[in-house]
Amino acid sequence: MSFIRILGAQGSRSKNAFTTCIQVSRHTLIDAGNIMHALGEEALHVNRIFFSHAHLDHIIDTAFLIDHFFTKRTETLYLYGLPHTIEALQKHLFNDVLWPDFSHIHLPNSTKPAIAYVEIEPNQPYAIEEGITLTPFLANHSVPCCGYIIEQNGSSVLFSGDTFHNEVLWQKLNETPSIKALIIDVSFPNHFVKIATESKHLTPQFLEQELKQLTRTDLKLYINHLKPLHAALIIQELGEIGIKEEMVLRDGERIELSSGALSRTLNTPKNDERVQKLTEIGTALSASESLDVLLEMIVTEAKNLTHADGGTLYLLEKEHLHFKVVQTDSLNIKMGGTSGKITWSPLPLNLENGTPNKAMVAVTCALENRLINIADVYEAIGFSFDGTKTFDQGTGYHSKSMLVIPMRNHEQEIIGVLQLLNKMDEQNHNVILFDDEDEKITLSLASQAAIAITNTSLIQGLETLLESFLKSIIFAIGKKSPYTAGHVKRMVKLSVMLAEAINHDTNIYAHKHFSSDEIKQINFAALMHDIGKLATPEHVMDKATKLQTLFDRIELVESRIQMIQKALHVKFLEDKFALLEGNQQENVSSLETQYQEKIATLHAASKLIQASNKGDTPLSEEAVTQIQTLSTQAWQIGDETYTILSKDEAHHLSTQNGTLTFEEREIINAHAKLSVDILNRLPFPKKYRQIPQISGNHHEKLNGKGYPQGLKGDEISFEARILAIADIFEALTASDRPYKAGMPLSVAMKILYAMAKEGELDVDLVKFFYTSGTYLEYAKAFLPQRSIDEIVLDFEKP
Repeated sequence: MSFIRILGAQGSRSKNAFTTCIQVSRHTLIDAGNIMHALGEEALHVNRIFFSHAHLDHIIDTAFLIDHFFTKRTETLYLYGLPHTIEALQKHLFNDVLWPDFSHIHLPNSTKPAIAYVEIEPNQPYAIEEGITLTPFLANHSVPCCGYIIEQNGSSVLFSGDTFHNEVLWQKLNETPSIKALIIDVSFPNHFVKIATESKHLTPQFLEQELKQLTRTDLKLYINHLKPLHAALIIQELGEIGIKEEMVLRDGERIELSSGALSRTLNTPKNDERVQKLTEIGTALSASESLDVLLEMIVTEAKNLTHADGGTLYLLEKEHLHFKVVQTDSLNIKMGGTSGKITWSPLPLNLENGTPNKAMVAVTCALENRLINIADVYEAIGFSFDGTKTFDQGTGYHSKSMLVIPMRNHEQEIIGVLQLLNKMDEQNHNVILFDDEDEKITLSLASQAAIAITNTSLIQGLETLLESFLKSIIFAIGKKSPYTAGHVKRMVKLSVMLAEAINHDTNIYAHKHFSSDEIKQINFAALMHDIGKLATPEHVMDKATKLQTLFDRIELVESRIQMIQKALHVKFLEDKFALLEGNQQENVSSLETQYQEKIATLHAASKLIQASNKGDTPLSEEAVTQIQTLSTQAWQIGDETYTILSKDEAHHLSTQNGTLTFEEREIINAHAKLSVDILNRLPFPKKYRQIPQISGNHHEKLNGKGYPQGLKGDEISFEARILAIADIFEALTASDRPYKAGMPLSVAMKILYAMAKEGELDVDLVKFFYTSGTYLEYAKAFLPQRSIDEIVLDFEKP
């Protein structure tokens, strides 16, 4: 910082007034009258407070600072003061009575004390960061007190502290022309002479007497520490001695160290416009759902707000800062985001020997969680700008001013760095230094941007998690039924293909368009359309034959037939031997004929059962009657009675179409309702709220003859109609089913057409599926060549 910020300028607290506090740098303050309100979360980075004295209005926020940020702090808070001030802090504030003694409490996961005391000596300079030194000198107050000379680059501002008559102060000012400005205490109006004298504060009249000792005419004079209740009168009396109201400091103002000039830029129209723009940007950031678009927007808007020519955005991933967006307007360079991949190597946070990589300014910004403002990268000390200089050499560019801002999310974690380059003067287009307002506006933007990035990444991560979770369910179904898993994968592809074809149509569906989120919704709905099959028994879900349960019972039936055949053969031999032994040879021929007839009956029964068990062709009523007879017909052979089929086997074999009985079909159909029940229990986000009905209604038919709810017509959404076509078409053409061969395209399309004509499927959608060529695109990607044949359909025929 090349200035000091007046965080608190008043002599007491009121609704809109706060007591003495001066920010010298990001980490250093003088006095603690207004830390929390003025700095907010930035107060976490305060590591040093230099006190003028121990009165409450100058120390009060120290207690709240260490208490509020205790769990987040990693560095000790050092409290500097005169011996009397340090003693007062120890005895009267951090004493385990008014407040805990934080000097005896270690920071979390550390051996460092939360606070530590440092006694200072008058006239002894104390160096802090950014080339700034603080030199205390004694003031004249009711308790031991000091002011400070705040110096940087040979220029300084003198803060008097609470003071009364003080010849040493004026002598110092007269002897030191490098002191550009004086901040001096005037606490009471003139008529409070007695209380001002007893408390050792100045009034306007006392100040007028003191100013007679000042021989300089170039010193800027600022007034602080007014008691808010009497501020109007004090300002009036100051005017009477020639001190204008604008010389009275207000909270939030700043004073340049190089010139002592007062800056009041906080409420200018330009800054009001920037704040308004920042609000608009924040709204836009929160609305963006694409991470690439969001990252580009952050860099572009940061450049616009600060009039920077270039910008780079890094994201922190696995201990490296990765380039995500690079823009340089004057060179027309755009990389990253939606403008192509960046091939530059990421910046490691640590070197190979494990030490922090603080030679790189962006890394230092991330490691130390601090804003870095550089006037000229070619003159900056402490950083290596090899990459920047190489870029300049290769492009003819000249990098100069740079502003590097940490991006902190809602948990105050660093997620990235925003780097702006070459602030351009709006009038003469020269490169100039980024100023304090640039710092504040970009810090605010970086904070909003970091939260937006985190939220967008979280949303995308949750969607990835959702899709991965659903695919893991399909994986689980695949372990149970590989054919069902294959069906789901292909049906998802076909559903999305059909939806995207509708998006590109300029004829029948020119008015219809699915957003990217709606396409995702269709994708997720298709993924989950068979989720209810998790509860469907394997022997039903993949039933290849009618007699299949845990195994195909056809073998059991065949062994039974063979047993009957052997029993018949044994009985035949016994009877034949008896006839021969009784000299009844004439009856042997008749016995053999009867035996062969029975064997033929068994063979016919076996053939019927074998054919019926496959379920690949419809079963006639006559065949059903024959099968039922086989379960009631007893084969009496000797003392044993045999039956070819049990009642249950006959029931399964009597199924006229397919391999599933009515009861098993009901079990299969129940998966649709179970799918809906499962999905209705999931808290889908608003944009995916239609997933349960889309997924659960893909078995509904427009004529009301579907299931599970018997919906009809407009009760079935357009998206569910897409899934219905995809589900049926995939099932008809699938070539990996154990119980049937995949149909050729011509047959599958004729069945779809027939279902559409019968009012089961959306006829326009089936027609579009055909005329758009989506069916053929799918077939070429997923079906064997032998299934792809010529199709001739006329949708105009009734």
